[in-house]
Amino acid sequence: MKIVISFLIVFFSLSVYAKPKILECKKNCGTSDTEAEFSFQARLSMGSEKWGGNVTFIEDDIAISQAHVIGLNPEKKICCTPKEIKKAAEDWKNFKNDMYVVEGNSYQGKQKIIGKVLDIAGRATGHPPGYDLLLLHIDRDCKKCQKNKDVKIEPIPLANNIPPIGTKAQHVCIPEEKKYGKGIISIAHTLNGMIYGAKTTQCSRQIIKHDGIDNPPMLFGCSGSPVVYSECGKNVIHGLHGNGMDEDKIMYEILQLVQTQKQWVQSHIYNWTGRTDMLDACDPSGRRSFMPDQKFDIAQNDCQKKRINDEEFYPCEIVNLDGAINFPWMD
Repeated sequence: MKIVISFLIVFFSLSVYAKPKILECKKNCGTSDTEAEFSFQARLSMGSEKWGGNVTFIEDDIAISQAHVIGLNPEKKICCTPKEIKKAAEDWKNFKNDMYVVEGNSYQGKQKIIGKVLDIAGRATGHPPGYDLLLLHIDRDCKKCQKNKDVKIEPIPLANNIPPIGTKAQHVCIPEEKKYGKGIISIAHTLNGMIYGAKTTQCSRQIIKHDGIDNPPMLFGCSGSPVVYSECGKNVIHGLHGNGMDEDKIMYEILQLVQTQKQWVQSHIYNWTGRTDMLDACDPSGRRSFMPDQKFDIAQNDCQKKRINDEEFYPCEIVNLDGAINFPWMD
């Protein structure tokens, strides 16, 4: 069953648009990662200003984020191929030879460069339920990385399954400014919002209502950062922060989920490295192949090459959505 909505205003958390007047965190927005539990979290550092969005290591040499953190507006042009992404991403065009990854706890100070971005791929197909995804191939042995070779990064797998409504999770982010939290921080989340997609992008988004009660006030400047939960006893990525809409001074963040993207991710890992497997939380070996001839836990989504109709939301049929928080105009 599809749900039709009459309007949808999207804001990106990385200042693509002006921030709406909503309930938001002002200071000390999370718990500092003093035990290096979330060393997989890093940030881009581009050009002379050394700024950039959150990226998350899912392999030693592969990171995931959202396409708009490299200056691509998903609403402007549909991009399903690496060539299209590179042509449309302003930051890639301007800084592709000066685009680095820095260790998370050093981003707000004297940055420790731990990788150079070699290549990118992405999916950008409009505002939710369209895609806003980015993959980065990273050289951990670059010239500027040598003095920080001792910085240990433990990558995190992508989730295999969609967790039940009400699952406890953590948002992991490196804020732009120290006033929000120093270095890598974690913020408790409850995955209690509606899960939906479009007709051809099933189960690709989840609502997080930042009302300060069930979930914390909104934290801006964290585009591309992951929400993680425990699968098979290990932390895995469920979705990425960075798209949302406001209503009655409350932000409804719309996580970009990753479970239906594993075949696509594997395809680029194979293209870049020749590897036919990637990290997996549930396989006894710690790795698993997600090549096209393999069996997947849930159906994988392709990249539709025409703009997705954002007025048609299709609830996810593989999880029980009873009691899930919805947009206020859908209740």
